[in-house]
Amino acid sequence: MAILFDWYENPKTKDKQGEELTLHLRIRLNGSTSTAQLRRFIQEYCSLTETDVSAMLDALSHFMGRGLGEGRQVHLDGIGYFRPTLVCTGPVKVDTKRKSTKVKLKSITFRPDIELRIQFVSFGV
Repeated sequence: MAILFDWYENPKTKDKQGEELTLHLRIRLNGSTSTAQLRRFIQEYCSLTETDVSAMLDALSHFMGRGLGEGRQVHLDGIGYFRPTLVCTGPVKVDTKRKSTKVKLKSITFRPDIELRIQFVSFGV
């Protein structure tokens, strides 16, 4: 099944009043896949039991978290790259004291491997 999406109007800004209306798209999510489903799919695909898959996913989560927490990029072959993204919690200037206290984790950014992107083409995207 192809990825479903809808078109939405871009909001008008003050500097673009009177210009032609433009659109952007948003994916209409088609459900989700749970960890339990992934365990079963992986178990069917290889020789691991569901218990082995659960232990592997738990270890993967733990060690990815540790690597990301140390400021490392984590690469999973055929899947992609994960890296932490930081943001300032307030304005920081050269003379700001204790600059590091104004930093927090914004998100974990993901960039897919080419192999994963190629799979999207085979699904009609």
